[in-house]
Amino acid sequence: VSTCLCCYCATHLSAGHFHLLFFFGTTFMNDDADVDESCCTADYEAVPDDCEAYNPDGLPYNEEDPFASGRPYRPPASDRDGAKPSFGENIEPHFIVPRRLQDKPYELIEAANDWHYAMMNDHPRNDFYKAALRRVVTPGSVVLEIGAGSGLLSIIAASLGAKCVVAIEANQHLAAVAREIIRRNGYEGKVHIINKMSTDVTLEELAPYGTPDILLSEILGTLLLGESALHYVMDARLRLTSPSVSVVPLRGRQFATLIDSPDIASITSVKDWCGIDLRWFNTLQDTTSMVFTKQYGFRFSSCSYRELASRQPVLDVDFTTDVVGVWRGDIHTRFQALASGTVHAILASWEVYADDDGELVMATHPDATLNNFPRDMQWGQGLQLIEDISQEGDSPVPFYVTEGEWLTLVTRFSVDGVALQFELQRDPPPGIEDAADQLEGHAGVPQ
Repeated sequence: VSTCLCCYCATHLSAGHFHLLFFFGTTFMNDDADVDESCCTADYEAVPDDCEAYNPDGLPYNEEDPFASGRPYRPPASDRDGAKPSFGENIEPHFIVPRRLQDKPYELIEAANDWHYAMMNDHPRNDFYKAALRRVVTPGSVVLEIGAGSGLLSIIAASLGAKCVVAIEANQHLAAVAREIIRRNGYEGKVHIINKMSTDVTLEELAPYGTPDILLSEILGTLLLGESALHYVMDARLRLTSPSVSVVPLRGRQFATLIDSPDIASITSVKDWCGIDLRWFNTLQDTTSMVFTKQYGFRFSSCSYRELASRQPVLDVDFTTDVVGVWRGDIHTRFQALASGTVHAILASWEVYADDDGELVMATHPDATLNNFPRDMQWGQGLQLIEDISQEGDSPVPFYVTEGEWLTLVTRFSVDGVALQFELQRDPPPGIEDAADQLEGHAGVPQ
């Protein structure tokens, strides 16, 4: 099943969403029909008193229920939800299914074959984490990993000399796979698996291993917060680790880029064929949703495209201090077009950093994935088609920009921070609005 990811993932049950926001032992699915729009954070004393600094809307945090709004996702194959249909049960009865697969949850096999292999074979990703861990691991380190998966990152931490690694994995089958990989590599005495949701793990369960002073995770989606990374890093940071914990990765940044691409236009709009005018079909063009390149079925770096403006940062996340709700409110980014053309789409990509200087970085920009096929197959980029809403009518109006034109990009996140939507607006050049404000009401100036 392959379902496009819309600005709010169409529904919280979108199959495409599960392809990409799935497992790692920590994510939740919103099972509340009515969503309270107020921000939330965990009910811990470690939460700073000035939470408003992280809350652009000025809305109160709900300390009675830390996930009452912006509830992250629960993996459909999590053991917390009870038995799930097996792979064998979901296949035609007359089809052959190997015995090794028959009892595994269908969604686990789907996820493993959809992106786990690509993730593990993204060698620059593995190198990034090894370099990041090398900076903080000492012989006395206790490492806590959120989402064990294959156990690879935990093994890396152990191989660098950590005293102990505790890796949390929600699915019992995946936890068993990780344990065997850990055993086969000789780290069963150093790496310990806890088969639970990370939010269900207690300090008492960690006590035999010591207080974690390194918090490790790779719960990043095609969008920076697409797998609710901040929810779970914050929860573990405040409940389960040392106050001076080192967080890997340290911080991240979501970017947006204006794209002119005839290739994208050729699969998302139509003009005519052999004199037959087909443009009325464009009345169905979706310029609301964010669709991942993987869902389209191509690598964006293989397309012909031009960037019409410099890559714009639209959200910064500090995993060491930020709390749930940092994405609240409209985010306005003002910039100039560097070239003339049609904005067919806005491309979403991200960077994460393992140091304060931004020298140790991992990115999903098209130029960063050009020679990294696995990264495009597990993450890729997000694309939202663009029309000129100021001229909205029966059919979408192309958004043309000219070199030097001032624009404002408005970024809006879903209540849980998992999805986002862009709106592109035209802007007067700097100074014009100020001059108009000064003239308004002046004698002799028409009102």
